[in-house]
Amino acid sequence: MEFRDAVSARRSEYMLDSQGVDVDVVVSVLRGIAGKVPSSFNAQSARMFVLAGEDHRRFWGIVEDVLRERSRDPERFRGTQAKLAGFSVAAGTILFYEVDAKTEELMEEHPSYRDLFPQWAEHGNAMMQFAFWTAIADMGLGANIQHYNPIVDARVAEEFGIPDGYRLIAQMVFGRVVTHAGPKDKLSGEELVAVARVNNNKPKDM
Repeated sequence: MEFRDAVSARRSEYMLDSQGVDVDVVVSVLRGIAGKVPSSFNAQSARMFVLAGEDHRRFWGIVEDVLRERSRDPERFRGTQAKLAGFSVAAGTILFYEVDAKTEELMEEHPSYRDLFPQWAEHGNAMMQFAFWTAIADMGLGANIQHYNPIVDARVAEEFGIPDGYRLIAQMVFGRVVTHAGPKDKLSGEELVAVARVNNNKPKDM
């Protein structure tokens, strides 16, 4: 696709499965773009782990176990189980992490911007998520993004050998789109993007 078409095709797709999805190809595409995504001060503090097959299903089993332990409403939890089952039948999950030590190094090296580096790191991670999501759409697949962190972080780190100091930011489920998402109201480009000009009508100083 052209870039604009890929951006337009990117949606939160929830009706996914694994049929015909070559995860190795997905990983290859993501590796090809990951190093090109910008980050503040070239920090490159984002790290991603792709889970597929049994590892993918195990991850969503962990999420279910953790949420069950915290649930006080069995009826409501049944709805949660159904939602998680929908994620589990997809082709895979991408775990997005931040290496906070990289951010802390920059905070020490550039004290004038110290308070801004954590925010900028989040921006960089978000750009990585958007780049991956758009690439997945460009492959003709679908994805949605979830945030079950931080309650699952310790269990996931232990299960999959995530290095110490890696902080989970988001989880992106991907797969073949079974049923496309319906229309959603969006503001127009004209409403979102304005052209600013010097205001010549400002009152003059007295």
